[in-house]
Amino acid sequence: MYVLLELTAQGVSTALPKLPINLCLVIDRSSSMRGERLQQVKDAAARIVDMLGDDDYFSLVTFNDRAEVVVAAQRARNRSDLKRMIGNVEAAGGTEMATGLALALQEIQRPMLSRGVSRMLLLTDGRTYGDEGRCVEIVRRAQGRSIGLTALGIGSEWNEDLLETMAARENSRTQYITSASEITQIFTDEVKRMHSIFAQDVALRVEVRPGAMLRSLDRVRPFIATIQALEEKELVWAANMGDWPGSDSQAFLLEVVVPPLQVGDHPLLRMTLRYSLPGMNLYNQQADLVLRLGVRPPDSVSYEVDATVRHWLERLVAYRLQANAWQDVEAGRIEEATRRLQMAGTRLFEAGEVDLARTVQDEATRLLRSGSTTAEGRKRIKYGTRGLAGPAEDS
Repeated sequence: MYVLLELTAQGVSTALPKLPINLCLVIDRSSSMRGERLQQVKDAAARIVDMLGDDDYFSLVTFNDRAEVVVAAQRARNRSDLKRMIGNVEAAGGTEMATGLALALQEIQRPMLSRGVSRMLLLTDGRTYGDEGRCVEIVRRAQGRSIGLTALGIGSEWNEDLLETMAARENSRTQYITSASEITQIFTDEVKRMHSIFAQDVALRVEVRPGAMLRSLDRVRPFIATIQALEEKELVWAANMGDWPGSDSQAFLLEVVVPPLQVGDHPLLRMTLRYSLPGMNLYNQQADLVLRLGVRPPDSVSYEVDATVRHWLERLVAYRLQANAWQDVEAGRIEEATRRLQMAGTRLFEAGEVDLARTVQDEATRLLRSGSTTAEGRKRIKYGTRGLAGPAEDS
């Protein structure tokens, strides 16, 4: 059984004071960033400085073969000085991401905020070499201290597997930027999202009836991502959701294995949402919902699937199929990978995602013929099925 759980903040998010922001930009300035990409980044960073309040903190770290603190963590008050320092950044050299992340973690911890929203906003266009494990370790340390990561990749040469691994925790995500012209909008959207955060330490607890099991938990809106739900004890699962932006309506799809039940109404799930509202000094708040399941005789049941559930399920299945396809490719199972991609393409066609479906089918054909896919096609499929890819560039 699939349960679609939709959660929206009503009223309270707009009435609460904004939480202070502590933002560190971590920017790749290797030679491949020369030209429009770096100029767009500098324009976007200057725009962010204008968006921040006087009590918000801002820092900027750049990296190529080494890392440099361009703007030390400080309140965003001397805006002209901050923009001047941003404007002095130039591109050159190779790509060593771990040193940049290490310096960024050092800077973002300087303000010692008692409450607020702390994020590292990373942008890269290339592969880091030899320090992938250290990158993940640094980001895990940050996430363990409630510092989130938004990892942005631009172009087709960056390592999406690394960025996805780094962002596989609450308060973190990755996004694919197909064109430099998108950078300013994506940067400013991120700051708006940070400004709208009103609830923190959000966690979902799911208790099922005897004989039932929570098989999976996935976010489907505003983007698709698997949520790690751990079995806390018998019949009880728990998942951390992190910070909650009022700008996003959130939806989750729960897959529940249900035991045989007699005709009648039965309690199936008890869902408990725990959260804190720092702006109101309210902590460990709780909301409960008991979901009951109606079991009816076969001749009185309509077998139509709810349209909204079908909408998200089709997209979730397509996302899972392509994710498994890339695992098959890594293991050398080319025919199986091709079959999964073709199935994902069919699902996307049925869901009305025609352009993305064509991309999937084209890459499936290429994979079967040559044993490989294009870097751009793979990224467009991975992020397109999640709802985290921008529009295709005009050729």
